[in-house]
Amino acid sequence: MDTKNLFNSLTAVYRPYVKLFQPIFERYDLYPAQWLVLKDIGLNAPTTLVQISKRRAIEKPTTRKILKVLSEKNLLSVTQGKDKRERILTLSLQGQSLYDEINNQIESVQEQIVADTGLTADDLATTIKTVTAIHSQLSTLEEE
Repeated sequence: MDTKNLFNSLTAVYRPYVKLFQPIFERYDLYPAQWLVLKDIGLNAPTTLVQISKRRAIEKPTTRKILKVLSEKNLLSVTQGKDKRERILTLSLQGQSLYDEINNQIESVQEQIVADTGLTADDLATTIKTVTAIHSQLSTLEEE
């Protein structure tokens, strides 16, 4: 098995991928990490800081700092959870609008990249299945 090339290929995609979308993030005064948290809330709301930290595999203090910035930009709605310390997070109307706007731009570029590569629907499904399985295993190892 060519596992070394698999992981080299996966990690090689990261930097150019982030760099490609940097101008979009800059236009909206966001950093990539802020976008990932905003997107996570958009996809998983209602949610909590702890849940975001686990899904995104980032430390809670880092997540807290990002959430503070997003909140200061009026992109979040925060309500009290069952526990006094728990905050339930959703996107505000402004946050939802920003999420939709950025997400549409990103999806358009992603679709063009996939079209330009000539990947078939089966190729795409296999790739998603493979990357999801690797991510799941990495998450399991991280929890141990």
